[in-house]
Amino acid sequence: MAKGQGKGKGKGKGAPVKAKVYDYSELEKGMKLQAESDGKFYPAEVVAVSKKDGGTVKIGWIGYTAASNEWMGGDRLRSKHIHTKKEKGPPQYDYSELEKGMKLQVESDGKYYSALVVAVGGKKAKTPIKINFAGYTSASDEWVGGERIRSKHLTMKDEDEKAPRRRPMPAAAKRILLVTPKIVPPLDPDFNPVVLGKRAYLEATKDCTDKLEWALLRSDGCGRYTLPVFEDGHKDIAASVYLAGVLIQEMLWMRSGYELQLSGPVKVCKAVKRAFSKGGAYEYEVKSMPNVCGTPTVPFKVTIVESSEALPANKDSPQVCGKDASGCRLAFDLGKSDIKTVAVKDGEVLDSAETEWDVTNKDPQYHFDAIVAAMRKTIENAKAKGKGYDKIEAVGGSATGTVSADNDATWCDIFPNVPPDVYKAKVVDIFKRIAKEVAGDVPLKVINDGEVTALAAVQKIKKGNVMGISMGSSEGGGYANADGNLLGWINELCYIRLDLNPKAPTDPWTKGAHTGISHLYLGQRGATKLAVQGGVEVPDNYKFPHKDMCTNKHETHAQCLKLIQAAMKDPEKKENASKIYETVGVYLGYGLGQYCEFYKIDHVMILGRVSKGDGGDLMLETAKKVLKEEFPEHANIEFHTADDHFKAVGQCIAAAALPSIK
Repeated sequence: MAKGQGKGKGKGKGAPVKAKVYDYSELEKGMKLQAESDGKFYPAEVVAVSKKDGGTVKIGWIGYTAASNEWMGGDRLRSKHIHTKKEKGPPQYDYSELEKGMKLQVESDGKYYSALVVAVGGKKAKTPIKINFAGYTSASDEWVGGERIRSKHLTMKDEDEKAPRRRPMPAAAKRILLVTPKIVPPLDPDFNPVVLGKRAYLEATKDCTDKLEWALLRSDGCGRYTLPVFEDGHKDIAASVYLAGVLIQEMLWMRSGYELQLSGPVKVCKAVKRAFSKGGAYEYEVKSMPNVCGTPTVPFKVTIVESSEALPANKDSPQVCGKDASGCRLAFDLGKSDIKTVAVKDGEVLDSAETEWDVTNKDPQYHFDAIVAAMRKTIENAKAKGKGYDKIEAVGGSATGTVSADNDATWCDIFPNVPPDVYKAKVVDIFKRIAKEVAGDVPLKVINDGEVTALAAVQKIKKGNVMGISMGSSEGGGYANADGNLLGWINELCYIRLDLNPKAPTDPWTKGAHTGISHLYLGQRGATKLAVQGGVEVPDNYKFPHKDMCTNKHETHAQCLKLIQAAMKDPEKKENASKIYETVGVYLGYGLGQYCEFYKIDHVMILGRVSKGDGGDLMLETAKKVLKEEFPEHANIEFHTADDHFKAVGQCIAAAALPSIK
């Protein structure tokens, strides 16, 4: 093989072909790839990457000395880590926030002048905005495009239309809502809790008479809310619109909803409606709610009504779940890192296990087989104990996401990469098929994993008004009222915003649309994103925000958390590693302060692998300190936990009691 020859050969006459531009950002030294020589491709590895001259890669041929190393471009390389960059076309403008009567500036002869929007939506796509220059008659009105307009309401469209848009935080919102907490997390000094921002906003609007009211309609109820807002034209009106979006998002993930109804000042209502429409700031929620509600073909709807009297009343539908684990029972808890299974006989756990799995797998058969195999292993182990565990009489379960009253996996993010059409055909009824496969036609009850956490707490402490939080792969939340019953809410707390810091990290589920979402605060990612700051030695690809740490795959985080837990047992590393748990404890304290607006909380049960060991104890003590100093009205909340085994499989044990045996 003659190295370095055969380069740049022409492919025939005709118009010149524009050279492709390659993206080498994913290439790393030592990576294996294939490189071309004399028209054939041979094994090689990356020696270095240069950004000069459009970017080139130095490769070393496998089996050859460094003397034969070459610099070459992407046209001679084959690797899944090399991509072609898209050529940028002319700028694309988003005019959706411009309205008739808005003031802006428009260019004329190289200078910008004050103008007013006269109309939006002209026939010509390049000039869709009709403006009137200040001080001139309508005879001088013009239709103009984005390249001549200056306005904070004019934005650029994403080059990738599939990517969600993250809207910048308005200056008014930053000024009012960004509040430094009394207890600053040691490894996250820029943390700005939502609950404190809301408190500051309510103080700033205490004399405002205008109100925005909304109703979130769902199949079994309705959620209502009232927010004071600045009057139209006020310099801080953008803060009202911004906070309204944050709070509506919060209610959607607490309760779900297929329609949002708004009442209040017209401009505020219109701005909020745009935010919860396709292309708006909350497009992720708009697209998710039909699936969450089990009506994927019915688009999320936003309606502006004439008065608050036209809004439906608040309504909840409490649900009673079984709490008796008599008989021979089998249960599963499907988390984002592992499958937990237990076999229970008359309230006694005969066997329990945690089995790792890959939730990112696109094949539903993989998931079915993995869950069935884990359950069969637990059955086998329980029978071997010789305590009469023979015929399974009921199957209980829990899973992230929403589960219907008929045990359908309406919307479960433990199957994030299964295509929608395949999900409908192979996943919706997966719990029923699994139960029948391992136990036959026996009673089955599956509910949300967070709800099972709350029920586990009720069973353990024998009291109500309990918030259950499982800090595992993500945050699983649930709540049981004074009677120990569920509210009928979805309680997907992991999608709720906790941090208003505009530079807060984003999460892989909302695909960059949002920052500060609880996924990265009250689950194992809340700890693993801080590993480096906490002095924990981890592989390079465990260092957040390495791309391996920013996918919806949980294995890297599970392994990283093990390293953090090991550091807590090392006397030389414990002091720094403790700061990780202190930081997460601060997150938890302010998160509970935020939840208390919607839930009457007397008790909190904390489960999940993040709560294990000395680190978990430190986390809870820090959370208590936050409540005492920042929210004294909630300082009497009692914290409950359990031994490490119950922390890991407590949800699964509670799930076993869900179905009633006839």
